[in-house]
Order: sequence, then structure tokens, then C-alpha cells
Amino acid sequence: MIAIPIDSASLDKKSSKLFGNVDMFAIYESKEKSFEFIKNKECGNGIKTAKYLKEYGVTSITYSYMGDGPFKELNKSGVDIFYIGKEPMSLSEIVQKIQDNKFVKVDRSNASTYLDSGTATENCECGCK
Repeated sequence: MIAIPIDSASLDKKSSKLFGNVDMFAIYESKEKSFEFIKNKECGNGIKTAKYLKEYGVTSITYSYMGDGPFKELNKSGVDIFYIGKEPMSLSEIVQKIQDNKFVKVDRSNASTYLDSGTATENCECGCK
């Protein structure tokens, strides 16, 4: 399952720039080739959002802006983390590009290049808004 941050539950919308502060995620199930939309029950806290998605069964995450805390949580859980760039994209384009290996897979070796600093106060200061 692939989790894509979104601002509203609609297949014709684009991805959100946010991660921990996003209201919803589109969950793509590759076996059924379908999307479902889930509310981010941990909105406002990136680390708790990461834990929630892992518990939900997500195996891959896409993002535009993510801090070190959520990255570490997802990475230690074995979730694949893909940086899609700073501009929102359509859900279908994201899925296709993941299948075609067109995104950067972020891991410990390149995280410093693709992550944002995050804050200890849980207030976004990355410039995404």
C-alpha cells in the first residue's frame, strides 16, 4: 500500500505538500489498483502520523516536505519513502512514477539532501505553506 498525502478526498486532486500536518492520505492498493481515502488521525505530529500509517499497513510513502523525525520512524519500520519533489502531482502520475522507479527513494545515505529540518515544537517551519 502506498500512502500519498492529500488535502481532500478526490481522485482528481493533486498531492499535498504537507506530511504530518496533512488532513488526509490517499491509500493506493496495487493488487486491486484502487484508492481509498483515510483521515490523518495524528494530524499535526509527523512522528505520530508515521506510526499511524505503519500501523495501517502502509508499505510506501510519498512526500514533498518531511522532517527527520517522521523519516526515522518510517525508515526503522521498513517503509519505503519516496521524495516526489516540491510541486503537487496527480495521484495517478505518482503511482505510475513509483511503478517506473522515477522517484528518489530516500534512505539514510541521502536523507540529508531530501529532508527538511522539522521542529521540536511540532510547528511547521519548512516553507511548504
